[in-house]
Amino acid sequence: MNGALKRTGYVAALVGIVLFCGVPFVWMVLASLQPLQNLLGAQMDVFAFADATLDNYARLFEQKDFARWFVNSLVVCIVVVLANLVFDSLIAYPLARMNFWGKPIVLLLVVAAIMIPAQVILVPLYIQMRDLGWLNSYAALIAPYVVSPTGIFLLRQTFMAMPRELDEAAFIDGASRLRTLWSVLVPNALAMYGTLAVLKFMWTWGEFAWPSLAVNDADLRTIPVGLASMRSQFATEWDLLMAGSVVAIIPVALLFAFLQKYFVAGLTSGAVKG
Repeated sequence: MNGALKRTGYVAALVGIVLFCGVPFVWMVLASLQPLQNLLGAQMDVFAFADATLDNYARLFEQKDFARWFVNSLVVCIVVVLANLVFDSLIAYPLARMNFWGKPIVLLLVVAAIMIPAQVILVPLYIQMRDLGWLNSYAALIAPYVVSPTGIFLLRQTFMAMPRELDEAAFIDGASRLRTLWSVLVPNALAMYGTLAVLKFMWTWGEFAWPSLAVNDADLRTIPVGLASMRSQFATEWDLLMAGSVVAIIPVALLFAFLQKYFVAGLTSGAVKG
């Protein structure tokens, strides 16, 4: 009896979580199909199925430069994710498998960088990008994110959980440290790499504060900045804003669906040894 009650409680909790997370998304999808007059004031009605139309999506690409925003976000995210997988690995490997002077200090700086809120470094980062002449360019959107302290730490934990005998066997066969990393450690850490790819893509795709500060050129806007431009002091294009938000979710949802089998395994793979 107690077991049945527990299972009922688990099911009820899961249903509650699904509803809590899913209802706003369903509301947004329904709102994206409604004309603007159905989304304003007391007459708001997202369930007016007779008025449902795909015109909002067509107008989004015809009247707004949404396709350009989408391409900008996609280019930035792909470059950032690939750069993170490479550079984070090159930093995590010596922290996990090598002994050198100052190693505890470097690890402490990595952990400290994780704890520092991104908003704290916006002004110094802006000044640095200005001095380099990178403002209003892809470089300003990409450079601050090519290395992730979180990615370094998670990969370091994953590499430390692997037996050192793997490295020793590779060294006996004449492999260099770089070849050992590429041919031995990376294939055994694919779960973590899948997790990092999803997390970094999601974080970069939804980033608003830095792109809105670093880029003034309308042709370089990313999706979050472009969607924000649909709101003004006097009016908000809720119909197009909802349609744009739905389209913006699709790449993240597809990436997560493709890599979901790595996600949980990757988050827990480095937690057994530190």
